[in-house]
Amino acid sequence: MWMSNEKRRVFVRETSDIPFLQSSSKDEGEAASKSRNEILELIFDKFIRPDDSTQNASTTSRWQRARELWKAMLSEKRASYFIELRDSDYLEWIKTGEATTLPCTESQVETRNKNLPEFRGANDVVRQARIIRATFLKCIDDVAIKLIQRNVPLEKRQKLIRFRATLRSGLDAEWFLEHQPKVFSAYEKFLTDVVEKEPQMGGSNTASRSL
Repeated sequence: MWMSNEKRRVFVRETSDIPFLQSSSKDEGEAASKSRNEILELIFDKFIRPDDSTQNASTTSRWQRARELWKAMLSEKRASYFIELRDSDYLEWIKTGEATTLPCTESQVETRNKNLPEFRGANDVVRQARIIRATFLKCIDDVAIKLIQRNVPLEKRQKLIRFRATLRSGLDAEWFLEHQPKVFSAYEKFLTDVVEKEPQMGGSNTASRSL
């Protein structure tokens, strides 16, 4: 992305301390690094330091949302976060402030797994399952709000509540890896299907085995 020399110098200075990304594979690390660089440049150029600096209430709000995401990106170490972010509606959220689900940061993953049962299994599998569980729980909260706004009957919304309870009590890390949506934007579709067609729930030691 083209930026003036002065603007580029400021960008380089602001991003000089970004952390090394933690990835599960070389390909994931490379894809995440590319996404991080491109998104950081875009947000900086269009929202943090826009060439058109005209200020009004709407642009101020956009700047605040962009700054919030910018700060999260500068400290995030999880490589998959940036791959998920690219597939989210982060730009629409910055521009409009509409309710939008963004990927879980590393700190949000920890917060959403707090006080929940610990997974059993290999470290890499458990780490990934924790990310998926946190993402499901975050998306469920956001989808639940949208269902209420759309006046979806309580009977259907309760399916999501039951599914959330099952995810919170599940101990089978492999289940989460098996049922993780292929792309971040598919989480909401997955949960909408849960509302429309309730899955067969497993016991307290598994999230579900026959979605």
